[in-house]
Amino acid sequence: MKRKNHYKFTGKKHSKRGMIACALAAASVFALVYLVARSFLQEGEGGVYLGSAGILALAAAFVAFVQAIKSLREDDTFRGIPAVSMGLSVLAAGSWIALYVVGCMM
Repeated sequence: MKRKNHYKFTGKKHSKRGMIACALAAASVFALVYLVARSFLQEGEGGVYLGSAGILALAAAFVAFVQAIKSLREDDTFRGIPAVSMGLSVLAAGSWIALYVVGCMM
């Protein structure tokens, strides 16, 4: 027999830092996909604007990582969104760093 009305009363809330970190990390991943596609369409001749936007997106990924760590250390908050934002920011920062290293080697 299935029980109804499963309520769980806790004082936990969602971390605002975690949500900001998730938004920044998602924006950095979106910028990665968009800027790589634009550079591909322009056959590698994207110019200074695409490069500076990429550096800004890398900085956003680092800020998102720091904010995710800070939000994971908060008391009485849910850990789901900060964990996702940490994963996204590590993915974005790692991809940006790998892209720059490959670009410097060529």
